[in-house]
Amino acid sequence: MDGDFDALKREATAWVVRLTSGTATIEDGDALRAWRARSSEHERAFREAARLWNNLGPALGNERRHAVPVVTRRSFLAAGGVAASAAGAAFIMSDLGFLPSVNGLLADYTTAVGEQKSIDLPDGSTAVLDGKSALVMGYTEDARHLSLTAGAAVFEVEGADPRPFVVSAAEGRSILSSGTLSVAHAVKDVSVECIQGTVKVDCLTSITLVKGEGVVYSAAGLGQKGMAEVETAAAWRKGLLVFNDRSLADVVADLNRHRRGKVMLASNTLGSQRISGVFHLDRPQEILAHFENALHIRSVNLVGGIVLLM
Repeated sequence: MDGDFDALKREATAWVVRLTSGTATIEDGDALRAWRARSSEHERAFREAARLWNNLGPALGNERRHAVPVVTRRSFLAAGGVAASAAGAAFIMSDLGFLPSVNGLLADYTTAVGEQKSIDLPDGSTAVLDGKSALVMGYTEDARHLSLTAGAAVFEVEGADPRPFVVSAAEGRSILSSGTLSVAHAVKDVSVECIQGTVKVDCLTSITLVKGEGVVYSAAGLGQKGMAEVETAAAWRKGLLVFNDRSLADVVADLNRHRRGKVMLASNTLGSQRISGVFHLDRPQEILAHFENALHIRSVNLVGGIVLLM
C-alpha cells in the first residue's frame, strides 16, 4: 500500500514540475484536475508534493517570508525522477495569470486574474474574493478558520455561530464574532479594514479595530491603527482601484490582480514612490498613463501583456 502511495507521490511531483515549468498549457491544468479527482489518495499525494515544492524557497529571486528548509529543489526533483532543469522557468505562466500558482492549486477557492467570486460558507457567512486570490477553509469544532494565502477578500461574518471567525494572512490573523472585514495582501505586508463590527488583529502583538479603522502588519508586527474609508474599502468590488498615498509597488500589485499579463517595475526605488488616484479597473491603460504623468516615468510594452515601468 505504501508503495502505491509512493508511486502516486512521484506522479504528483511530476505534475507540480510540469505546471510550474513555464511550458505548461491550459490543457495541462485541466488534465491535472482530472488526475487529482481520480481518488482521495491522488489528491493527498498532490497536496503533499505541492506543499513541499511551495516551501522550498525563492522562485526566480522572489523573496519569501519564511525560513527555507535544508532540502533543495534539485533534491526534490531528483526524488520525483524528473530533470532539475525544469525548475529554471518556474512560476512564469502562473505569475502572468495564465495558469494557477501552486498556492492556488492547494486552495479550496481561487479566482483567476480579473475574476471576482462570492462564496457561501458553511456557517452562513460570505467571502468575496478579488482577482488572483486563494482561500483555504479549515473549519473545526472550535473555530471558523480561513486562510487567505494570496490576493484580497471581504468577509461578511454571520454572528449566530458561537465559534470565532478567524482569517489568517501571512504572519497575522484577524478575529471577530460578526461583522464585515477586508483583508488584502500587498507586496510586503497585509492590510486589514473593519467595515462593520469589531475585529481583533494579532501579529506579534494585538490591536482592536472598530468600524472605519484599519491596520497594516508585516513580519515586523503591527503598524499604527489608522482611519479607513468604509465607502471605498475593498473598492475592487465596485470595479474601482482607489489608492491614497500608497507605494507604486503596492498599486501595481493590485493592478496585476485584474489585468492579464504583468506590470513590472524597473527598480525598487521606483516602486517606493508614493501615488494617489481613483480609476476604473476595466481601463488599465488610463491607470498606466496616470503612473507615467504623475511620476514622470515611461512604460515599455513587451510580449505577453508585460509592461515595464521605468
